[in-house]
Amino acid sequence: MRDCEAIKKSLGAWLDGELDAAQAAEIQLHVQGCASCSDEKGRLERLDFSLKRLLETNASQIDFKTFWAGVSQRIAADVSWSTRAMDWVRAVFFTPRLKWAVSATVVVLVAVLSLDQFFPGWRGNGQTNMASVESIDGHGFNVALLREAKTKTTVIWLFENQESEDETPTESASGDTAF
Repeated sequence: MRDCEAIKKSLGAWLDGELDAAQAAEIQLHVQGCASCSDEKGRLERLDFSLKRLLETNASQIDFKTFWAGVSQRIAADVSWSTRAMDWVRAVFFTPRLKWAVSATVVVLVAVLSLDQFFPGWRGNGQTNMASVESIDGHGFNVALLREAKTKTTVIWLFENQESEDETPTESASGDTAF
């Protein structure tokens, strides 16, 4: 159930028969039980009656020929090319139907730009900007390889395993890496 302010805003549409059946029934039920909204309904009905009566009594005195002549003159008037161009621009670029197209374009652009994150090498060249490091452990000596495809760089590290059982502390401190 809506409050009185919402009902009062809809009273004019209800009295003109512009609401659907459910809304009309809701407003009618509210107006029957609310003195304030019932008073507002009565005020609108009296205003409508007064306007109709005034228009009916004075309609014969109104000169509609000048009114229709003005309407015909506006229709027949030549519109400048700049006004037509602005009307075309407004019709094409500022329509509500383009709102979803802008959102869809943004989503497609983000998806295309993030393809490399989810599918590295999707462009078919098989190269990525990522480097790979591989290491091999074996009997106190280790080998590590760094490969980068973009610059075709390979770095090889050979070093002794510092955690092996046969090492002494002085050996591990001296010369533990070699290129």
